[in-house]
Amino acid sequence: MKSIQLALRNTEYADELRNLLLKDGTHRVYLVDQPDLRLDGVIVIDGDEDRLALLNGEAERFVVITRKGSDHLAHIWDAGARHVVFEGDAASTVHLAIIAAELRLPRTIYKGRTSSTGPIHEHRPRFRPDFPIVDAPQRSAKSRHSKPPFLF
Repeated sequence: MKSIQLALRNTEYADELRNLLLKDGTHRVYLVDQPDLRLDGVIVIDGDEDRLALLNGEAERFVVITRKGSDHLAHIWDAGARHVVFEGDAASTVHLAIIAAELRLPRTIYKGRTSSTGPIHEHRPRFRPDFPIVDAPQRSAKSRHSKPPFLF
């Protein structure tokens, strides 16, 4: 299960987001006043100046919700946030931002293996699908060795 901490002042929005995350059955959701950085997982916070100090060192874990037209959007970006959504956006938009943040986090292996500093982390390789070429022209043995008609 993936842990998500919601540290949002808008409790109705936090409840809506919590219900959406619980519906998929893969998240453990905590509604908190102040996030606990010792817990693994993504943290969703309001984009207030006092909350931006939390981003130091682990900005990839955070999804920041801020007002549209916010003057401090540049400060949020400079603080390291890469997952920013606007107040009033649908909870499903925040859900997508949370999934994007989860994909950027290292995956923890819990098979009893730990190092002296804690659980062993491994990064997922980027998925590169191998799509077949559909409706590709058939090549004969002769055409395989001839020069293409255009060289760029």
